[in-house]
Amino acid sequence: MQRVSIFCCYHATTYKNCLFCRRPLALFVPTVYEATDPQDLDTCFSIRIVVFCHEQQVSRESEFDGLDDQCRHYLAILDKQGIGTARVRPLDDSEVKLERVAVRSEHRHLGIGRRLMELALADAQQAGYKGAMLNSQLQACPFYKKLGFRAEGAEFYEAGIRHRRMRKVF
Repeated sequence: MQRVSIFCCYHATTYKNCLFCRRPLALFVPTVYEATDPQDLDTCFSIRIVVFCHEQQVSRESEFDGLDDQCRHYLAILDKQGIGTARVRPLDDSEVKLERVAVRSEHRHLGIGRRLMELALADAQQAGYKGAMLNSQLQACPFYKKLGFRAEGAEFYEAGIRHRRMRKVF
């Protein structure tokens, strides 16, 4: 793995701990790839259970909607531990839907979600899709906006959480 400094909480430093909040800095870049084998898929699902079911109180029935077999799944790992995931589902011949983007709480704000999204979007574009859409939780809209997504329509509730539809054209 390539050694680089990743800064917690966006605090730039070259020390082993963040000078602002004193949290240890990760010294390795996580690996992000498409999850295809059963063990990697189980890791993706376990991350979703922690983030959505435990942290956000989404029911397992809502989280596991029966569509996982139609999706491409992406996994971020660091030190052999799963830390983030996302899935991409084709809606038609021209557009995909990005769903279930989740990063474990202790690894947030380190660019993991961005790396997952960039790989998923690049794969979709390379596969010939013309665009992507997603239903963003309201607090995540600025994150997706930085990736080129634009909000459309009114706010709505999904799994008891406020969302907004967003779309990106490649």
